[in-house]
Amino acid sequence: MSYENIFNSKVKCSEKLTPNEAIFAIGLMVMAVDGDIDMNEVEIIEGFLLKKGFTAQEVDAARKKVLRIITQEKNEALFYAAKQVLQNEKEIETAFDLAVEVAMADDKLTEEEDSFVMGLAKTLKISQQKVEQKFADATKYCRNSERLIEKIEEILLKLPIGSKYEGYINTTTGLRSLNLKIRTPKDELVILNIDETGDINQIEMELESAPPWMS
Repeated sequence: MSYENIFNSKVKCSEKLTPNEAIFAIGLMVMAVDGDIDMNEVEIIEGFLLKKGFTAQEVDAARKKVLRIITQEKNEALFYAAKQVLQNEKEIETAFDLAVEVAMADDKLTEEEDSFVMGLAKTLKISQQKVEQKFADATKYCRNSERLIEKIEEILLKLPIGSKYEGYINTTTGLRSLNLKIRTPKDELVILNIDETGDINQIEMELESAPPWMS
């Protein structure tokens, strides 16, 4: 499947994007290529951006604006608007990192996702070597995440009685880390950041409040 109509588009969007919003838009478009947008999957994008240093307010604003545009206008318009503002190398690499992470979120790559991400790499002028490395890192990360998920029951035993696991959010590609959504006995949603250490039998954990839109 080809997405040249999107990547070569010059259809104007009704709103201009900031670089943050453009990165969010790229992630959302990858998510949408093989079906409807799942709001639970949108949290993958949000978690990624938070780990990249974006503030909760910036991520929330980007989510609302990009979701509004993608439901009201063509993908061609959204991509053209994103491409117009993604100019420096760091922003482009962050957008592509997110695209790969979203595509590999369920540890498999559909034909549609593969076609879109490879077309994106060509459009953003990402070298083949970098593309291969990004996918290799993402594959390794997914396997590490699976090992961490297997430890969830053990992890929950370390939390207050009544804590409930409500899913996970992948974070930065290539790291042995995972974000778990935990509902506390007081019905508060928190994010439990888990990192593997050099010792396979040990993990490091840190709790933080969940962004408002996840509650």
